[in-house]
Amino acid sequence: MGSATASGATATAGPALLEVTDLVKHYRVRSGGSMARSGPLRAVDGVSFRVAAGETLGLVGESGGGKTTVGLSVLRLIQPSGGSVTFEGRDVLAAGRTEMKALRQRMQIVFQDPIGALDPRKSVGDSVAEGLRIQGLAFRSQSRQRAVEVLDRVGLTAAQARSLPHELSGGQLQRVGIARALALDPRLVVCDEPVSALDVSIQAQIINLLLDLQAERGLAYLFIAHDLALVRHISDRVAVMYLGRIVESAPAGELFDNPAHPYTRALLSAVPTDHPAAARQRIVLRGEIPSATAPQRGCPFAPRCPDAMAKCSEETPEFKEVAPGRWAACFLND
Repeated sequence: MGSATASGATATAGPALLEVTDLVKHYRVRSGGSMARSGPLRAVDGVSFRVAAGETLGLVGESGGGKTTVGLSVLRLIQPSGGSVTFEGRDVLAAGRTEMKALRQRMQIVFQDPIGALDPRKSVGDSVAEGLRIQGLAFRSQSRQRAVEVLDRVGLTAAQARSLPHELSGGQLQRVGIARALALDPRLVVCDEPVSALDVSIQAQIINLLLDLQAERGLAYLFIAHDLALVRHISDRVAVMYLGRIVESAPAGELFDNPAHPYTRALLSAVPTDHPAAARQRIVLRGEIPSATAPQRGCPFAPRCPDAMAKCSEETPEFKEVAPGRWAACFLND
């Protein structure tokens, strides 16, 4: 785990399966009764990272920080405003319709709300088989058999394959979502808050299933979540986002044991511990979160940072290597 660009792309142990460079997604917004045009909403503002085959990169941060927008932009389910996305050496953002269809077979997503991603009028088996037919990988009878096989692998029966979505529990529906992604034999799966709507016991089952499938198939995951305990369990490396930017990136163990950015330290201070004697002192962030549409000057975290210095409000810290394989955007590391 070596070098990175100044914008935050951390090198992986092997060749990059996915490489994202200076990814930007801005939205035009209007404000006021006169419908006057305001500045752009910077949902993602120059994000870079790499993911190797078989690796899990955890992407964490508060709600509204841009994590899901990154995941959707990588798959081009929304069109980025700028930057580049390369998957298996191919330029995702420049791909035409035919090439993008082929790429989507290799890049899949598991959504946070599985029932919202399923057609309520179709059996879950037909929903899993649908991607195979769209990609031309199997005829109807073959796709149904393949769907049953994949559903079996994620712990669902052939009888459940005939069920409608409303007949299954939340945990079973998330297994269906994973099966839909696996049916096309992808190399990369974006997991967008895949267990946040489930109770704790079911969360553990789904995380263990994802780990087992990764070991079997060599899958790479971009694992988007706000639950840091889950992220630590599943991730090889972790990138922390704040207001559309990555502010710290490091191997998971190192980031959790010795965070280099004040925002990361504040997030970790809120994570419950198993032993009361080991409880951390909670860091309470005060101040207002800057508007994502307002012109930015200085460090975007400065208004809330307990360690802010005068220069933090005037200059933007460079995202740079602060230790071997560890990157952060904070003047405290100077």
